Amino acid sequence: MKNIAVVAGGYTSEREISLNSGNQILNSLDKHLYKGYLIDVRKEGFYCKSDNKDYKVDLNDFSCIINNKKIKFDFAYISLHGSPGEDGKVQSMLDIINIPYSASDPISSVITFDKVVCKKVLADTNIIQAKSIIIKDDNEPFSVDEICEYLGLPCFVKPNTAGSSYGVTKVYKKDKLIDAVNLAKTEDTIVIIEEFISGTEVSCGVLKTTKNSYVLPITEIDTKNDYFDTEAKYDPNLTDEITPARISAEETKLIQENSSFIYDLLNCKGIVRIDFIIKNKTPYFLEVNSIPGMSAESIVPKQIRTIGKNLTEILTEIIEDSL
Repeated sequence: MKNIAVVAGGYTSEREISLNSGNQILNSLDKHLYKGYLIDVRKEGFYCKSDNKDYKVDLNDFSCIINNKKIKFDFAYISLHGSPGEDGKVQSMLDIINIPYSASDPISSVITFDKVVCKKVLADTNIIQAKSIIIKDDNEPFSVDEICEYLGLPCFVKPNTAGSSYGVTKVYKKDKLIDAVNLAKTEDTIVIIEEFISGTEVSCGVLKTTKNSYVLPITEIDTKNDYFDTEAKYDPNLTDEITPARISAEETKLIQENSSFIYDLLNCKGIVRIDFIIKNKTPYFLEVNSIPGMSAESIVPKQIRTIGKNLTEILTEIIEDSL
């Protein structure tokens, strides 16, 4: 029986969300094939949680001692939202010690995690994106008037690498732009200011293994809030996530084709979720989530259920594909 380490936690604003995803994955592993362990990543180290105790993980060979017995982990299912998972740091460590894992490799992870880099990589393709401006440095002057004239109002101010809409503001008035930039900088030193696109927000999960290619049914995100903010993402009373989305067959086909193309172009691996907004039948790319939420009510598990699969089957396919 293989020992599977579900790596979760981390030290960003998304820590608790990551632990929720990790526990869902842990509970969904096929118990006949795998012995699962939750690995909590903290700044002071990696800890295996077992019998309500924490056991320090030896990162030299990815093992730990539990009740005087050495447990060597055979595979890492990475469920870290934000750093050090979505930015590829954990993957780099696992590559060095030759431990297979579920997620995209370090280079692909860096590209998808860094919204600015991802936009640049996709700029020369047929993928349509919102107009944006990048603010990189505290000492770099920028004109609020010029930004608002170029992008229009309202606009979105986002930290470059944060997830779950932390640090994001929808700005309606010029005099609120500076405050929004300062808020975004609490999450990242690089800030993206993006034009607001009024349309239908949708999300498409993709998974490709040597056996199968899954471009999952599209989910429509219909929120009661002004936009799909942190509160709306985690309060089911505020958002309806409708699968399949209430969009035309042509729009569905185009978004699934675009999602599959982006997955391949960026050399993604494992389950990835790609978000768009549809305006006048045209999908505008928003972002790639290389390690999307996997709690029971998250978007991708719902999409998996829609195609008649369960999470246990999909996890087994991902693990066996790497092992």
